[in-house]
Amino acid sequence: MKLVRAVPEEFLNGLYLIPTDRGNLLELDENGNFEVVDNIPIIRILATPNLKKTIAKTIYQIKDKYYYFKDHKKANWLKNLLEYMSNKIEFDNYYKAKKAWYRGIGDLFKNIRKWEFKKVVGKIISLLRVLNPIIVFDVHDIRKWHYGKSFINFVKELRKNNLSVVIRYPIECHEEIKKLFPEGILNTKAAIKYFAKVHGYYISDRVAKYLLNTTNGNLETIYLILRHSKREIRNLRELKIPWLKILPYIVDSKYRKLVEVIIELRKFKVENIAYKVNYKLSTLYRYLDELVELGILTKIKYRGKVRFKIRLNRNILLELIKKSKNNYTHWFSIFLLDSIPWNIRIFEFSKNI
Repeated sequence: MKLVRAVPEEFLNGLYLIPTDRGNLLELDENGNFEVVDNIPIIRILATPNLKKTIAKTIYQIKDKYYYFKDHKKANWLKNLLEYMSNKIEFDNYYKAKKAWYRGIGDLFKNIRKWEFKKVVGKIISLLRVLNPIIVFDVHDIRKWHYGKSFINFVKELRKNNLSVVIRYPIECHEEIKKLFPEGILNTKAAIKYFAKVHGYYISDRVAKYLLNTTNGNLETIYLILRHSKREIRNLRELKIPWLKILPYIVDSKYRKLVEVIIELRKFKVENIAYKVNYKLSTLYRYLDELVELGILTKIKYRGKVRFKIRLNRNILLELIKKSKNNYTHWFSIFLLDSIPWNIRIFEFSKNI
């Protein structure tokens, strides 16, 4: 939920998927919550296969929030009620507006108890269109649901009415959720912005997108880039990638110690570097030749002697970043920022750079 709260504007006008740790989801005895962040209402509830309970929980979260329902233009089923409330509020008669609201909500709860499906769905869609919130559904292991079509259809009905929906679920259900909601978006750009915000940086949409494409979702590399950048990066001209700082972390880990020494020397002969690294001479020569093949080093022959010089080619370095780590596990890690272990991992990583 921290991700949605941090950048709510990134979760408007779509169906978004957030894989998370099982412990970050609401339990059966938790009611959920309603909050407003940057003028955007966020409703969070636990969704179950029982659509009746899911809708009742949603209404429960907004039952006391009548003062948010002033704009009745998008209403349908409850247009008369909301127009009446709006008129009363306009003339400072909040008591009558509140009384009418609770009468209308009471009728809606009666409809839910009797399960008058058409009325219930019509009224809740009417209310949500006026409120225009981000509706966050926490879902437990959907693979164990014996029936779930009603929930799936309800989500599709919400989207048909241009309502913003976020589904949070255990990571292990990701493949199943993707099959049920193929249009769902794994909002990686929002995750990048949130990750930056957690570590004290503000980045624009364009910078977030560039970091995503450049690093292929390698959070440690993103952290390195941010750590050596300004606290606020509004455009790509302000983003300076510290290639020399990043280089030891984007090559294979077996080269890391050697690359750190190479960066320190910049230009060297084998005898200059041999005493700084604890490798056999045959291993050192092999590693140096492999780094030449990678395009990180240039081999120069001068007066019968071999020298090496560091080479920073931007295209080669970008390819190395993309190959450095599989982005799949990284993106699931970013959605686990609600948990402490990832923050600890980043902290431990930061002590080494």
